[in-house]
Amino acid sequence: MKMKSVLAAALAVAAIGATARTFEVSAWRGETVAALVPDFAELAPAPVGIGVRYGVLKSVKYAPKPHSLQRLEVYDRVKWGSDDEGPRVVEVSVPADAKPGVYECGMMRVRVVDRVLPPAKEWKYYLDLWQHPWASARIAGVKPFSKAHYDVMRLDYELLATAGQKTITVPIVDMPWDHQCADAYHSMIEDADYRLFDEYVEFCLGCGLGPDISCYSLCPWTLGKKIDADELERFWGDRFDRFVAHVKAKGWFGQTLMAMDERAPDDVAKVVAFVQRHAPGMRISMAGNRKPSDFNGITIDVYSQVLRDGHVSPAFLAEAAERAKKGYVTTHYVCCSPKHPNTFMESGPGEAFWCGASPAFLGLDGFLRWAWNSWPQNPKEDATFGNWLAGDTFLCYPNGQPSWRFLDLRNGIAAAEKVRILKEAGALDAKAFADIVAKYDVKAANDGTCNYVKVREATLNFVNK
Repeated sequence: MKMKSVLAAALAVAAIGATARTFEVSAWRGETVAALVPDFAELAPAPVGIGVRYGVLKSVKYAPKPHSLQRLEVYDRVKWGSDDEGPRVVEVSVPADAKPGVYECGMMRVRVVDRVLPPAKEWKYYLDLWQHPWASARIAGVKPFSKAHYDVMRLDYELLATAGQKTITVPIVDMPWDHQCADAYHSMIEDADYRLFDEYVEFCLGCGLGPDISCYSLCPWTLGKKIDADELERFWGDRFDRFVAHVKAKGWFGQTLMAMDERAPDDVAKVVAFVQRHAPGMRISMAGNRKPSDFNGITIDVYSQVLRDGHVSPAFLAEAAERAKKGYVTTHYVCCSPKHPNTFMESGPGEAFWCGASPAFLGLDGFLRWAWNSWPQNPKEDATFGNWLAGDTFLCYPNGQPSWRFLDLRNGIAAAEKVRILKEAGALDAKAFADIVAKYDVKAANDGTCNYVKVREATLNFVNK
């Protein structure tokens, strides 16, 4: 097996401001930031008033192509508190009331910027990473939605909450995406029985996820054909009325969205007409691969566009700006495409950060990815699964262990949130901001000519100035 050295460039910039004998991590008050530790650095206990935890990156096998028998390895799984061999990682947590200045921690200098980043729950960035509870039950070897299941799931969901996750993924039909994962999704509602739906939503809210409840889907992939409006009415009519009455009784109507994924405009039109006939004012969300205006006359409250040149285009971004004026949310997403930037095991240093930070520089509201924890058979050992590039199906490991990909994505999300705060405070240097915006070129990002590491460095220097 060959060890993939994707961390080489990243280690050189583990924290901005590295010198021959020190390296620096910059953070706002209230922020938690992760960084890779240069090989030379000797570390020390956390300075008074600053939270620091160290870990190592563990190697994970993966196939370079779907169904390949070849295996490479990459350092990705974070093991906190470990003295094992391997690249080191640090997570620095700065209290909101910390004094600005520089704190020494061995060869690491923590520079606390005199600005406050609010708790992740209060971020306005719209993060939508889809959860898969049945995968966590299988990995833990427990009955789905038993107490033991909720106990292990809590670790993964509370980790997700640290990035400001805004949605709870709730299937309302069996296999809304067919059976594309190692584990099938099942419906959380059974006609008028909403006990599992209520229990799960309340659990997720308690973990810090939400408030939005994304229900998949009145337009599932398993249909395998065009939506028939009459069949939709016959099957869902009374069922949907009861469901709507239930979420209203729970006080959840305003946060419940009927969600769809990559469906054609005529199908979407039929579903939206059905929803508005039965539940006027209920919100709609959609992950698509065309401009919102292609869904002519259809209101989509939360819309996500695939992150590809020609899709995240000037015309699309202009529509996003108009949608923002009306209070609608517009994001971008990655999945099995584009090849770059992405969060695959083979993705280069800085790509995950680019995905997280770019909405702030493109004029979008956030980021979507289809798989937080749709794990293969043994994710800690081998990330390969089916037709997907390795890493496509998950961003965390069981028992609340993050991937480095997730931690750097979260760094990017925090940078995007800082841009929003600076902009709202009137503290954004317009020329400097324009210089960074130019670096977030989607075409260059897609064709691999973007230097993601340098873009990350420039972004962090800008928001932490």
